[in-house]
Amino acid sequence: MLAWTPAGAVPRPRTLQLRLHRAYPDRVAAGAPPPSRGLSTEEVAANLRWFTAVSPRGLPVDALVVSGQGVAARPDLSELVGLARSLGVRRVILHVGVEDLGGLVPIAGIDRYVLPVRLGPEGAEAVALAAAFAGARAAGAPVDANVSLARTALPFVPAAAGIARDGGAATVTFTYPFPTGGPEAPPTVPEALAVLADAVPIVVGEGIGVAIKGLPACWLGRYAPYLRKSANRWYVDADHQLGAALLFFPGVVAFAKADACRFCAADAGCDGFLPAWGGQPGNPPIRPVEA
Repeated sequence: MLAWTPAGAVPRPRTLQLRLHRAYPDRVAAGAPPPSRGLSTEEVAANLRWFTAVSPRGLPVDALVVSGQGVAARPDLSELVGLARSLGVRRVILHVGVEDLGGLVPIAGIDRYVLPVRLGPEGAEAVALAAAFAGARAAGAPVDANVSLARTALPFVPAAAGIARDGGAATVTFTYPFPTGGPEAPPTVPEALAVLADAVPIVVGEGIGVAIKGLPACWLGRYAPYLRKSANRWYVDADHQLGAALLFFPGVVAFAKADACRFCAADAGCDGFLPAWGGQPGNPPIRPVEA
């Protein structure tokens, strides 16, 4: 089933993201405005029932992403995860910060944790990240690491990848920054690829899944095999609930494709490019990848 948006038709997602709290400073920043407040227990339950029901909004969701600062310590989390499972949700992912994992108590029904692994300015200390992975290991909780390719984080990316590897990450995703309206410009594509040349070998061959997001296939060169297409999801916070929920793509982040993409062998598995970065000096043109 398709949903019609200002950016065209997009598949109706089967995943729901709930941003439970107003603050989430360690997240991979996208274009969603900070909500005015957090979600109450009753509001979370209402949204779970809304999106797991067969309705004009499309197929019921069967996967849930939960985010928010200190979300693992929320007193009603186990109750809400249990409700989601009873309503047919088959997979639950928790987006966490280092404060959530250091002394993690296992939470029934959580399939996977996603942890931003960012060192340097605006990032966590290496010792805190190592402690977070150690806490997750002790709890038997699988953790996916998300390593930012933001300009200020770029010099620390290989070290961040090493922490994720040594911490036993199940997967490592390198994410090129989304436009957020802030003053920091992203690195050029050649700068990002130069860092990936150092960072990717640190985790490849260690039994860890590797993915790259935020860049089109034609810009990745030899790293194109690690490109992973992003799955869409409904996005709910206190200001966007039930029928007013956002589609993450294109309501929060909007990728684009050029005319050349119609002839690209990688088109089906590629999100496209972020228009804000397409004309950045130093970046290559969009061109079709040959089979």
